[in-house]
Amino acid sequence: MLRIISTYIAVVVLLSLGFFGVGTMAKAAELRDPMQPPPFALQKFRQAKWAGKATKTKAKVVKPKQNPLQLTSILYAQDRKIAIINDQMLVVGDRIRGAELIKLTRATARLVRKGKVINLSLDNNLTAVRKEAVESDL
Repeated sequence: MLRIISTYIAVVVLLSLGFFGVGTMAKAAELRDPMQPPPFALQKFRQAKWAGKATKTKAKVVKPKQNPLQLTSILYAQDRKIAIINDQMLVVGDRIRGAELIKLTRATARLVRKGKVINLSLDNNLTAVRKEAVESDL
């Protein structure tokens, strides 16, 4: 008799656990609609839907940033005057980035671009080194 009662209790417990499991599976099935398309398909649909419509945001025009003109060195002699600007050798009348070299002295270079004057000069450190080298030769 004890054996029948324990078997009966075991069957009732197993059945109640089975119904509990079916209930949680039913809740999980309720959360996901089997007819709903996957997320990547929804994203493609939204992109196609809004593709032909104008947006209110304006695209910014980004100009490429150029390094400023830098006077590196000046080779100055009576018969030849050369400026080295941005690693290019220039004589009076040559152009770099739309600017024309119009005047060259021992320490400065003057350029003109679209009517604006650009004055470039050598760093004081470079001229100081040059002066020391010349004085030490004496």
